[in-house]
Amino acid sequence: MGAQQQAPNTRTGWPCAARLDTSYFQIAEGSGGHLLLLAPEEIGDSASLLMAFGSHPQTIYRLAGSLKPGLHELRIPIDSLVESLLFSISVQCLQVVHVLRPSGQLAGGDDVTELSSFRAERMVIVKRPEPGIWTIRVSGSGVSGVVAQARSGIGISQVQFAPSGSTTFTAVPTAGVENTVRIYVGGKPSEVKASLVSGEFRRIAELPLEAGDGFYLSRFTPGADGFRILIEGKDADGAAFQRLHAPLFAPIR
Repeated sequence: MGAQQQAPNTRTGWPCAARLDTSYFQIAEGSGGHLLLLAPEEIGDSASLLMAFGSHPQTIYRLAGSLKPGLHELRIPIDSLVESLLFSISVQCLQVVHVLRPSGQLAGGDDVTELSSFRAERMVIVKRPEPGIWTIRVSGSGVSGVVAQARSGIGISQVQFAPSGSTTFTAVPTAGVENTVRIYVGGKPSEVKASLVSGEFRRIAELPLEAGDGFYLSRFTPGADGFRILIEGKDADGAAFQRLHAPLFAPIR
């Protein structure tokens, strides 16, 4: 685990000393893509990262912004429906990363694959992870993105919006007016609840739901700030789950 847990201590060079283009961060957030702070010489080795993201399409947790210096602990609920689990931690001035199982033990063993040869990126993939609260401990500073993604039969497949009174749904909400949001969820869950969360995964507001034919409806008036859609519920066997729609929606006027 040493290579995966400990990043180089150097505080010089790219990307720590770099001035990053904010448009890259904004595009990654708005599209639901991934913030990968790779040095030019690391790009050739990035195929394994991209393939791993593609094979884990359901998002459970996503946080993006600016990491303050010091040790941060992120607690992420993982459910029994997850077949494979991916953690990706990308921090401009990355120092140390620890991924802990619900037992508190470091994630390691035959069920764990680590991609840790990058300066500012760490990825840990766990097959058949045990359900419970997994923990990421990370220290560093600067622009950062942390995600937990899964291969699972349940999750959000699509989110659409229409201004109140309109029947035309699009991928972008309208700011300052009531919107109808249509959330398509695969896997036939029950007791589904929805809420808005910020890019830093802070809850903004609850979304009361009405069940439709293969989707859920809610109504709300978005402000000017970006948000994501979070759902929570239970599967057919009563197992609780959490799923997040990856794109950060930016309402338009």
